[in-house]
Amino acid sequence: MAKVTLSDIQAGYASASALNTTFNILEDHFNNQVLYRNNPSGEPNQMENNLDMNDFDILNAGTVEVASVKVNGVNIITEMNTIYNNYLALINRVTVSTSSPSGGNNGDIWFKVSA
Repeated sequence: MAKVTLSDIQAGYASASALNTTFNILEDHFNNQVLYRNNPSGEPNQMENNLDMNDFDILNAGTVEVASVKVNGVNIITEMNTIYNNYLALINRVTVSTSSPSGGNNGDIWFKVSA
């Protein structure tokens, strides 16, 4: 289905009216249905539907702000938080000391991970 359908303009008395109607349809479409690469200042220019890239890449993006990131259905932010929390739990169980346990030398750094 076409995104814009315009009536054919026939010669005759009503052609100026038909031409104006056609231009109004085009103007309305450009003002309300098109996402601009260089949007006029103060005009809305946001997506109102999903954009299907059809397996094509987005190239040369400077900054990308997103609410979540999923790769193959896995939420990367959630996974990174889990890794970080596991890291915190591990370092909170580590004891570091310069006192020598049996078999070591003073000045060495020793650590013990408690269960």
